[in-house]
Amino acid sequence: MTESTDKRSDTTREHILRAAAHQFAQRPYYAVGLDDILSDAQLTKGAMYFHFRSKHALALAIVDEQTAKSASQIKDLLARKLSGLESLIDVTYLVAIDDITQDVTRAAFNLLESVGRTEKLQERLLGGWIELLGEIAERGIREGDIVEHGDPQDIGRLLVSIYMGMRQASTLDDPVVLLSDFEKAFSTVLRAIVQPDRMSYFNQFLKRRTALAVKAISPPATPGT
Repeated sequence: MTESTDKRSDTTREHILRAAAHQFAQRPYYAVGLDDILSDAQLTKGAMYFHFRSKHALALAIVDEQTAKSASQIKDLLARKLSGLESLIDVTYLVAIDDITQDVTRAAFNLLESVGRTEKLQERLLGGWIELLGEIAERGIREGDIVEHGDPQDIGRLLVSIYMGMRQASTLDDPVVLLSDFEKAFSTVLRAIVQPDRMSYFNQFLKRRTALAVKAISPPATPGT
């Protein structure tokens, strides 16, 4: 292939992934057909089969893309040099905002519910998230903000479990409610893990992060309104 052909091929692959992510973000895996994806992408079956063997292969590629995207975003966030517990809060809100606003993130999480166990997708996507939050929680312990008891990985597992459960108990269609519910749940976790003399600061930090998340998902105001 020439360089221009490679670029066209990469663009086609991305176009198919975007279309598939859009479909899987809106509907469950079983309800999405290849024709739906191809119609969205405005491409032929031949173009799709050149890059992906099946709908299942597309699902795996979406989870892989979300895993890579999330790792890059979190790396940038951690470079801000916030404290461990501040970073713990920020990472979870970063994922929540992406879940609300980005098709790839929402599709990846939706796919975990339908095909997640067949290819160890839950382990790849959620396992990495849990491990990272555990490492950040361990830093929070060393810095004196988080009480020192138990395994920091348990904090990571709890936060991931709360968020994934909140997607079911609350609603992605009303993100303000989802974020408010998540703040309440996170506040309960903070009361269990934060040093008493640091509770006031981190409760306010959590409220600010919720307000910023709501602002980030809100459409811009129309001039003159």
